[in-house]
This record gives sequence, C-alpha cells and structure tokens, in this order.
Amino acid sequence: MSGAKGRKKKKGIVYIPGDSLIHSLDPRTKLLLLIVFSIMSFLTMNLLVMSLIFACIMALAYTSGLFRKWMHSLRLVIPLILFVFIIDLFFSYEHSGIELFSAQIGFIHAYATEGSLYFSISMVIRLLIIAGFSFLFIMTTRYSDFVKSLQRMRVPHVISFSLGYALSSTTTLSRDANNVIDAQKSRGLEFDRGSPIKKMDKLLSLFIPMTVIMLNRSSQVSDAMQCRGYGNAKRPSLYRAPALGTDDVQVLVVLVLFLILVLTLIHFVFI
Repeated sequence: MSGAKGRKKKKGIVYIPGDSLIHSLDPRTKLLLLIVFSIMSFLTMNLLVMSLIFACIMALAYTSGLFRKWMHSLRLVIPLILFVFIIDLFFSYEHSGIELFSAQIGFIHAYATEGSLYFSISMVIRLLIIAGFSFLFIMTTRYSDFVKSLQRMRVPHVISFSLGYALSSTTTLSRDANNVIDAQKSRGLEFDRGSPIKKMDKLLSLFIPMTVIMLNRSSQVSDAMQCRGYGNAKRPSLYRAPALGTDDVQVLVVLVLFLILVLTLIHFVFI
C-alpha cells in the first residue's frame, strides 16, 4: 500500500478525463477556439482587451474543473515568459514615454521606457493566451478524438495518423524515461547530484536505453501495422466519427458574439 501512495503523479500536460462542457465539445470546435483566440491576441496591443481574452480562457478553464491543474501547467512557460519580458523591455523598438532604465553592458545598451514596459507586458499576455488555451485543449481532448476530427476535415490519413501516433507516444516515452531513471537510481546512479558536466555523462545511461526502447517499439508498431493491412484502403472508415452537437453550436454562437465585442472594443473604443 505504501508503494501505491508513494507513486509520483503524472508529469507534463496530459489528457484528464472529465464531464464538463469543454470536455464534451467536438475537437474541431476547440481547435477553432484556439485559432480564434490566437488571432484575436494578434489584432491588438491594448492590455485591457488582451486581459479580457485571457479572462475568458480562465473562465473556460474554471468550468472544465481543471483550473488548479491548468494554472499549475502554466509554470512550464515561466522561463519563456521571463525571457520574452526581459528582451522586449530592454531591447524593444518601442521607446515612447518616460525613460525608466538605461545602462551600457559591454557593447550592449539596455534601454527601458514606459512604452517598452507596456509592449513587454502585452507580449507576455499574448503568450499566456496562446499557451493557456493550448494547454487546456490538450488537457480536455483525447488524442484519438482529435485525430478522428482531422480525418473528418479531409486531412490526409498519413498526416493525421502520424500526428496521432506522435501525441500518443509522448505519454509512453515519458513513462519509459521514468522507468529507466528509476532503474538506474536503484543501481546507485544519482541524477540530482554533481555538476552539469558530470550530469551530461550520466545522461548517457538514460539515452542509450531509451534509444533501444524506441527502436524496439518502432519495430513492433511496424509489424502491427502490416498485420492490420495499413495502407490498403484509400479512404479508411471511422468508428464513431465525431459530430457537432448542441453544445458546439451554442459555444460557436458565444464565440461569434465575443469576437464582435473584441473587434468593437479595438476599433471604436480603444482608438
């Protein structure tokens, strides 16, 4: 029993089953939401409008019942957020407003103003909008349903199958890597100690077993595909093909109204 309690939780961003509204949506609807939210974030630099878009995504995450896990997943983009914020703050082409900071660091001149601060914050929110709904899409969508929706959209079967297999392999490879690390730790190899140079030597003990595992799995998948006659049918049929429901229609109507609101704010209110 103690071993079951001591098991680590799944790392990374994976699908989490649920019965919320966003879980029940067709993957094509959620993909359209992702595209529209991303496009809206590029249409404006106004912080209020971009904050409104991100607040809408937060509301969707809250209704999914995965708000805490979704917020926890955003930690993965913190290094990128800090990098984007610093670069846009000190090395942006926006130099309007009062000067906040100026320094010569070697041959590099760091220069920050109110305009560059505003610009860097807007870039951070834009990144949160795109990453936020992308993570929510992954956490509420089965990869098999997503692949079926791509096939319904007449995406070539080779592309949809390759994408679906790549998405399904991420969880498997993560589990294999954790198993290899645990096996090496049981043999006395410590990954957490030592300098970065010594850690690179230790990574060979992870890289070689993972390479062997991937080669063996690719051979098994190839044999399984040949046994099932993959590629013989020009247009493979779909079992339980996804279909748009009433929830999808209602969400699309709300999306259109929200898009009109955002465009109105951009063009008529915040000029």
